[in-house]
Amino acid sequence: MKEIKLSFDLRIALKQTDVHWVEEELLRLREEVFLEVLRRVLREIEEEALKGVSGCGRCGCLLVRNGHEPKRIKTLIGAVQVDRVRLRCQGCGEDIYPLDEAMGLADGEGMTLGVRERALWAAVEVSYEKTSQFLSKFTGLEVSRKKVHQMAVEEGGRIEQLEEDGRCFVFEEGRQIEAAEKVPEVLYIQVDGTGVNDRASRQWMECKVGASFSERVRVSKDRVCLMDKRSYASIEGAEAFGEKFFLECIKQGVLKAKKVFFIADGASWIRTLKDNYFPEAIGVLDIWHLEREFKKALGEERAELVESLKVLALQGKGSEILQRLMEEGARVKTVEERKKIIEVMTYVRNNLDWIANIPKVQGYGSGPVEKTADITVARRFKKRGMSWYRRNANPLLKLRLLKLNGEWDFYWKERRKEFARYAA
Repeated sequence: MKEIKLSFDLRIALKQTDVHWVEEELLRLREEVFLEVLRRVLREIEEEALKGVSGCGRCGCLLVRNGHEPKRIKTLIGAVQVDRVRLRCQGCGEDIYPLDEAMGLADGEGMTLGVRERALWAAVEVSYEKTSQFLSKFTGLEVSRKKVHQMAVEEGGRIEQLEEDGRCFVFEEGRQIEAAEKVPEVLYIQVDGTGVNDRASRQWMECKVGASFSERVRVSKDRVCLMDKRSYASIEGAEAFGEKFFLECIKQGVLKAKKVFFIADGASWIRTLKDNYFPEAIGVLDIWHLEREFKKALGEERAELVESLKVLALQGKGSEILQRLMEEGARVKTVEERKKIIEVMTYVRNNLDWIANIPKVQGYGSGPVEKTADITVARRFKKRGMSWYRRNANPLLKLRLLKLNGEWDFYWKERRKEFARYAA
């Protein structure tokens, strides 16, 4: 391993004595020193890289020096320009830059992973324009809104591909994956959907959201903290979502859990998903959604009836709910009122088995997945005036999930390993 020893003489013209001025001056000097160190180190790296070049990797012919070409590199401390040696192949005429490969920037990218990571850390929270402004303010780097957007699509698309590879590995190739070691006493699985404005069709496209957790800790009278919650979301078909969400739940111990409760609003696609991927789970209808359907059908003026129906639901008495609704339907005077009651009766009838299981969770509802949809989707993708192309929304969503699930640092650590180049 080659060791590079550098020394500097730094001089500070002490124009002011307040620490605020000293701080700014030291930050300026830090940038100057870092960039000069980077230039010197890269020169050393290039010298070593040139020693190891023997011939063209494409045709094997002789390489000769053909001047220098500048490359601008954006780092967390600032931008630096490096005049690197250009080699030209005498056979195929290809230009080769040994320094690019040695420093992990052979793909033409002029930006470090550190800059990319911090840009995307901001982009999952605020707009691309604000992210660009953030980088300019706190790093001095000019990274355009368009470039931030491009990085999000590239990096998020990489995560999408990893998910798709995992799905194919299990559901198309039929191969087994190792189950998680954890064995939850009770695992809760919740699924819901929320709309995102589709720029292409100018309509709403459904973003499917899932949450899984087993550790609930009460931190106050009205607040419960979910210690191990994992979130998942994507804008795609129910089958693809179901397969990928199931793989996420394996990490939570769904294959070994002693009991699994699947809590949702009873939508047909969700019931199908539950039957296909979580057949052993106990389906439970969310009490809040059921109460909302009662209110829509009966109106605020029948609040007492709504409350009594809710009590029956908490007791799991779906058949009695149907009887009460039937009696109410016979009393109403308008066709419109009767139509609403028939609709809620259909909803109850389709979910009688899940209503029967409501007492098993003591009325615990799908609040966690509602919150997940808010945090994961609404706070970034549903702000005023926003609309998205599906191809751009999903990659950013994957990056946001990476952060929310506490996997951000691990992901970027693995990314750095891909670019690692070791000295001789």
